[in-house]
This record gives sequence, structure tokens and C-alpha cells, in this order.
Amino acid sequence: MMAGPLSPARVQHRDARNEPAEVFAGVDAAGASRTCLEERTAPAVPATTDVRPRLAGEEKSPIVGAVFDAEAVVFALRPAGESRRSLSLRDGIVFVQRWREALLCGAERESAQVRSLVSGHTPTGTPLEGPHLALVPLGAVGGRVHSSRLVGVAAVFPTGMNGEVRRAARVLLTRVEKLKLGKLGVWNLAPLRAGAKHRADLQWDVWVARPRGATHWASVTPVVFDRHPKAKGAERVREEIVKIFVRACIAAGLPAPRAVVPSPTSAHLGVPPAHRFPMLKRKDGSARRHIHVTLVFDQPVVGPVLIGAGRYRGYGICRPLELV
Repeated sequence: MMAGPLSPARVQHRDARNEPAEVFAGVDAAGASRTCLEERTAPAVPATTDVRPRLAGEEKSPIVGAVFDAEAVVFALRPAGESRRSLSLRDGIVFVQRWREALLCGAERESAQVRSLVSGHTPTGTPLEGPHLALVPLGAVGGRVHSSRLVGVAAVFPTGMNGEVRRAARVLLTRVEKLKLGKLGVWNLAPLRAGAKHRADLQWDVWVARPRGATHWASVTPVVFDRHPKAKGAERVREEIVKIFVRACIAAGLPAPRAVVPSPTSAHLGVPPAHRFPMLKRKDGSARRHIHVTLVFDQPVVGPVLIGAGRYRGYGICRPLELV
């Protein structure tokens, strides 16, 4: 596992120069502790082929994540009435939160299994030991026109779900047809048929790199730390951050990445920097740190690649990087 200067790959990226980053810890104006990376350029993206020699005959078939299903229920977003014409990717976090609230309200009439799937808690209020429904914002990224625009959302199921619970949850998802977001307007959720042709940003296979998989992935929404780095000094903090994200990948049923590159900016064109996204709040109201990250795996991985403490609530969604 490594972070920092590696062989840069030519990717769809603002700047692939390999310049060192400085890690610093500080306190924002509200007094919430934060850690981020201050760099002179966008993150350098490592190439896999030069990092470690591959053994003859080594398996290169794609690895499928073990926690989240590669299928998803995808919705396109359309303004209702005189609502504003577009939402930003940053608004996607707010949208997902409101969507979750609406689903929780609807789930009150469903079985205990469906309620737990949506809420992530048992009927007694304790957190589930296993995975639950993840809600994901889908943004238009990678282009110079209309980049960072929120174009849709997706609901991702955990693997191995009971068929009856899954069917009931899909029906619940389709019942939420409209969301009111205050100043952000009123928005319709239009379910997309599997297999139908849609813009690339709404094609779930693009987001999960199906069927061939991908070795290079980068966050579209920041990855939330499940714990704060406690090391002293820039290099040790950086090393601890890398270990945190390696564990996050394993917790999400993914292989340990060969390289991890944390950065305040995403390797995807058009994605806002991490500090412009709202921060995930704990129950006591304090904010969790988050940061963008690029991951490189030994073998192609079929997603979804959803990592970090906020992976069920719109944070930590990664998309394959297009190597050029």
C-alpha cells in the first residue's frame, strides 16, 4: 500500500504532474477539527503496470465486490413546475438525505425487514451488523460542459438479500415520486428501465465498470473518515490516512488497493473539491472529516465502489477513471 509520488498515468485529469502534497491538521471557524491535504496541483494518479511486476499467469479476471450488489435502482431527476433548472453535485448530499427521510416515512407501513434495510437499524434501534440500502447521487462528471451537475440518484442493495424484502423495497422506492427541497425546488424522480439507453452518467454499468471491471477509481463525492488520524507529523498522518482507506475498502467487501492517493480535489473533471461538500454530522452534531481519494487495485474491480463512514448516505461513491 502506498501514497504519494508514483508513476503518473495519462488520464482524463486536470494535471498529472507528480508534485508532493503537504498534510496539515487544523480547526475550522466553527471549531470542528479537520484534516486535509494542501497541494499545489491536482492529485497525481498512479499507473498499475509500473508499481509491481506481475507473475506469469497471474489471474486478471475482474473481482466483484462482496458487500453491495452490482445492480441498482436508478432514477433520473427532473424539475417540477418552476423549480430551478439544475442541481449541483454538492446538492446531491442534501437530496439523498431528503430522499432517505421520505423512504423512512414510507417504510413505517412495511415489514420490519424493509424498515431495517432502509434505516440501517434493528427494530430496537441498534445499528445493523451487516450492510443495508445505500443511496447514491449520480453526477455529470468528466466533461467541461455541465460538469458537477446532479443528474440522478441510485439505490444500491446489499448482496444476498431476501427476494421478498428486495421486491418490497423496490416498490417502496418507486412510491417516492417527488421531493420538496425548499430553496432547491421540487424534483421528480423518474425510474429508469434496466437495459434502456440513457446518457452515460445515468448508466449504472458505467459507474460500476461492468462487465470488465477497472483498476483505477476516484471519488465523485468525498470519502468520510470512519475515525480521525491521530499520528503526528505530515508523513505519519499521510500513512495513517492511507491505512484508514485501505481498511475502508476491505470493510466494503473490496480487495485492499495497491495504491491510495488522498487529495482535496478529485481526479475526475468537474467534481467540486472536498471542502465544498456539506460535512456528515454525528448524532452529537459534530462534523466528520472527509476528503477525495484515488484508488488503484491489482486486478480489475467491478463496483459499486462505495467506501467510508458515509457510504450509505451519498458520500464515498467512486467512479472508474478513464485511462487515455
